[in-house]
Amino acid sequence: MAPPDRCTARASSSDRLDGIDTTTDRFADAIVLAAGVSERMGADKLMLEVAGLPLLAWTLRAVASAHTVRRIIVVGHESRLEALAEQPWVRDLSPTLVAGGDRRQDSVANGFWVADGEVVLIHDGARPLVTPELVDRVAHGAREHGAAVPIAPVPESMRHVVDGEIVGILDRHGLYRSQTPHGIRRELLGGVYEKVDPHGEETFIDETTLVQSTGVRVSTVPGEQANLKVTLPGD
Repeated sequence: MAPPDRCTARASSSDRLDGIDTTTDRFADAIVLAAGVSERMGADKLMLEVAGLPLLAWTLRAVASAHTVRRIIVVGHESRLEALAEQPWVRDLSPTLVAGGDRRQDSVANGFWVADGEVVLIHDGARPLVTPELVDRVAHGAREHGAAVPIAPVPESMRHVVDGEIVGILDRHGLYRSQTPHGIRRELLGGVYEKVDPHGEETFIDETTLVQSTGVRVSTVPGEQANLKVTLPGD
């Protein structure tokens, strides 16, 4: 499948990785998703200020600090790309800016078309507490196994509720929460897109389910309990 013509931009910077060991093998392009409309938050959560910077700034800084990341691709809402490119905390990292799509999978695909690293990482812009170490674990896991996703065990008791009443108890042993970043070798994801058009009618929850729909096995790496996704005002 040929990549569609997408709107892209480049934010300028003199040294994206100042202070980071550049002798480390950098082989992953990180796609950071920031094209959502934050319906459940009631405001653009990625631009909400946290400790003096927008939430998205903390996410980008954490991803950029990973030793395996060679390039950052920010997928944003088309109407906000120009303003995003002018933000100092964006310019400092010199990412490629790409217009997002209507669905998550459309946005991921738009970022994929401009990626050229050995491994592609896909991370939620609303997960600012991700650590560089977790990013590196996923990148190495994807490089070794083809695809990898971080998971964290569910710590609470789980209940099955129907019409407001508890009808069963789920054994939480063996239950895990999937986190991001997701990682996959770029050539492998390109092959998946040849089989399943990411811009087609079928909608997938995330990249893992899309990849698995073609028979690709996805390995796991230990996630982090603090790597939460900001979704509601109370988060």
